Amino acid sequence: MTVAQVATDVAAGRTFDYEVPPGLEAAAVPGAMVRVPFGARVLDGLVLGVSDATAWPKPLRKVIGAAPGEPPLTPPLVELAKWMSRYYLAPIELCLRSMLPPVVRDGVEKDAFARALVVRAAPGADARAAEATERQREILARLAGGEELLAGFCRAWRVSPQTIRTMQARGLVEVEEKVRRRDPLAGRRIARSAPPPLTAEQETALAAAVAAIDEAAAPGGPPPRPVLLRGVTASGKTEVYLRAMAEVLARGGGAIVLVPEISLTPQTIRRFVARFGSVVAVVHSRLGAGERHDEWHRIRSGEARVVVGPRSALFAPVRKLGLVVVDEEHEPSYKQDETPRYNARDVAVMRGRLERCAVLLGSATPSLESWHNAKTGKYALAEMAHRAVDMEMPRVTVVDMREEALRNEGRMPVFSEPLVRAVRRRLADGEQTMLLLNRRGFAPTVACEDCGHVETCGDCSVGMTLHAADSVLRCHVCGAWRPVPSRCPECGSANLRRGGVGTQRVEDVARRLFPGARIARMDLDVTTRKRSHEEILSDFRAGRTDILVGTQMIAKGLDFPNVTLAGVLAADSGLAMPDFRAAERTFQLLAQMAGRAGRGAKPGDVVIQTLSPGHPAVVHAATEDFAGFAERELEERRQLAYPPFSHLDCVTFRGEDRAAAEAYAARFAAAIGREGDWRLGSPVPAAIEKAKGLWRFQVALRGPRPALLNSRIAAALAACPPPRGVSVAVDIDAVGAL
Repeated sequence: MTVAQVATDVAAGRTFDYEVPPGLEAAAVPGAMVRVPFGARVLDGLVLGVSDATAWPKPLRKVIGAAPGEPPLTPPLVELAKWMSRYYLAPIELCLRSMLPPVVRDGVEKDAFARALVVRAAPGADARAAEATERQREILARLAGGEELLAGFCRAWRVSPQTIRTMQARGLVEVEEKVRRRDPLAGRRIARSAPPPLTAEQETALAAAVAAIDEAAAPGGPPPRPVLLRGVTASGKTEVYLRAMAEVLARGGGAIVLVPEISLTPQTIRRFVARFGSVVAVVHSRLGAGERHDEWHRIRSGEARVVVGPRSALFAPVRKLGLVVVDEEHEPSYKQDETPRYNARDVAVMRGRLERCAVLLGSATPSLESWHNAKTGKYALAEMAHRAVDMEMPRVTVVDMREEALRNEGRMPVFSEPLVRAVRRRLADGEQTMLLLNRRGFAPTVACEDCGHVETCGDCSVGMTLHAADSVLRCHVCGAWRPVPSRCPECGSANLRRGGVGTQRVEDVARRLFPGARIARMDLDVTTRKRSHEEILSDFRAGRTDILVGTQMIAKGLDFPNVTLAGVLAADSGLAMPDFRAAERTFQLLAQMAGRAGRGAKPGDVVIQTLSPGHPAVVHAATEDFAGFAERELEERRQLAYPPFSHLDCVTFRGEDRAAAEAYAARFAAAIGREGDWRLGSPVPAAIEKAKGLWRFQVALRGPRPALLNSRIAAALAACPPPRGVSVAVDIDAVGAL
């Protein structure tokens, strides 16, 4: 008897054994989608394993059917899902769901390919053209270049369907239904490019990557070490990625390149398509369902061998995977914020181990975990300390905004005088400016100056942000909104003050300071439409925008040769966050933003506005001194036993009843116990205590071995299950905890 272990979407972390009937053994293999009875229903499930026995004492129910074609998940991806389930303490079915686009996983019996009728000249049509009408001969001439989509051809040349049917009956044309690819790059013209010469540092970095590729290809040896490529901004890391991928493709393999933000995807795609052409596929959440379906099948069939995209692209079923690149590997956006709460960087390393492929982690400002791994020999290290093509490092000016406020009669200006002068100089010279403020909206607070009332969200313990474009207050946690009040709801005063600065206000002030300048804004409020990122960045690249204002999405990876000024407003806003990584995040953001300036023939300038000019994160970022910052920060982490010198897990308890959530957090902490090789924090309110109507409390657990922490958490949950109305979220290797 053949027994399949199957996971379904309603399995709640469990798998179930089913008998595989004769005739389905070849289809019901690990990674395959199957139809199975589940209670009174019939569900889609995914096979995790096959054996010849079962521990279930009763007769097994039978698999009903299997999806045609190859299994959607390869055996290594099935093993990766199992590892993710164990390591991140996540239900296996949620790990599997994260690996497959919904249109692929949502039905065994569905055929989601798009089909369309095509028309072409029939063989021998020229010989029969003498018998055709003048109009029919004209149509044949139009079809001389090959087949055309029937609907589009008829529209373009004003041909009636009846004419086509008549020509088909006379053997002049053929009409056939074909699968039509929904191409996310349709309409884009991307010219092919040749590889530029490499610098000496790029040659050395490429050699390290190729050595890892060679090591992965050697049979029987240990998995290759990941390679950490630390290169200053504009040092040419992307060219190293391209050359390493070319090496893999030449050997018949495939590759994945991850980028942290969807905003970076269009630029990265252009570079890779320009080098590799149609073998490049794009995967991200802004694609339509049909585009995601077709790109996934191109990858699974081997037609596409290079995959570009953010976090979810890691699970693309690339054939003969030889290389995974994680660009800007330090970015917290690689961490999934819902179950399974995986870090794509770390899962990429595990996929490299399971599939014996090289993993290349790149950044100008690596995470301290990766830097520590490189310094201790766990990762190989390649460094590029200079910009490519004789580009100079930008000149950095740090502006103390306390002095600016004193010169402005105590009022804090949005733009300092040095920044205003620098922007005007760029406008006069026809150069471009990028301005970063990592806070969207117009004003973060609206408060009454008479009674002190602050407009807050009723479902979240945060203030409502004023959005001036549509005159509403919005909650940036739950998305709730309401009109801006004309009077204080507490005391009735009309003396309402708008406090703080967001990107909308920066844009507004910039339009008044720099009349005639073409200004655009790029933040979450204006990038919700499909391709909106690409449109904004295309206009900027083409010189149709002089000043680009944005949040952190403009701070990394973007390459615009005419940008000679980068301004950072409120550079220290992240330092007050209750997070031991606050200084690291601030340093990374400042250094990355500084790297946007001076990437062309002209030198660049950076103006950093801050209230804390002496903070180490600001001081080291101003000189892009990563090594100095890392040494200082790692020593503090060592003394406090924080990552990378320990592992940190965070367990969050949520409930509508505050007391119930808090009480269960205390019981859970007691079940963990304080004796052992770990450190347990006391239950505390989350940084945002109430979100989306739920009260939240957290318990942090630190220790040297992740397996120990995982076992303690799992044991505590088993011994002390949550009461009704309280949910638990487990975040292994948390990146945003106290």
